[in-house]
Amino acid sequence: MAIAKMEIGTEFGKGWRLFQANMGVLIVGGILMSVVSAVTCGLLSGPLMVGLLLMAQRLLKNDPVKPQAGDVFKGFDSFVQALLLMVIVIIAVMVLSMLPIIGQLASLVVSAVMMWALAFIAFEKATAVDAIKKVFELTKSGEFTVPLVFAVIASLVGGLGAVACGIGVFFTLPLTYCLMACCYETLFSGEPEVIEPVKEQAPPPPPPNDLRL
Repeated sequence: MAIAKMEIGTEFGKGWRLFQANMGVLIVGGILMSVVSAVTCGLLSGPLMVGLLLMAQRLLKNDPVKPQAGDVFKGFDSFVQALLLMVIVIIAVMVLSMLPIIGQLASLVVSAVMMWALAFIAFEKATAVDAIKKVFELTKSGEFTVPLVFAVIASLVGGLGAVACGIGVFFTLPLTYCLMACCYETLFSGEPEVIEPVKEQAPPPPPPNDLRL
């Protein structure tokens, strides 16, 4: 399964510019997602994450009908699959938490798988199981290492907001989904990048009046 090339720094730049240009609606959407998720003890976090991803994608594609903060609830169109994915992730994290150190490192991988599975549910209407399978198939192909690392970093960025008494999360969470939306578009919405080998040019011939010994 061929995918396009990506560079982590380039995708971070794209995601940051997308967030910066639409900060207002994304922050309000992120606040709605955080509050509703907290009130429901995380039960609705999956569908709301899907909704925020869809908002970011529409903004990225310059949708003529600009998304509103309430569009975060459009993720409920994938309610069952997003909820199922979160249940699978929670169970995996609980099991891994029993393993010291190794379990914590493995949890980072789980977070990366979750981010990409959410993207496939949001943008491709995949089922939770098919989304997870796609992540593993791409990983086995050897072409998905950098996107997985990118997702780990994006997840860590999303959690950094909690350092600022939790308030910063209203900024870092929507930024995370902007990063993922931009990366998805690069990888899956265009023709794979073909890098041509650099051809060495022969030196130009000397002029006719060039005297050589």
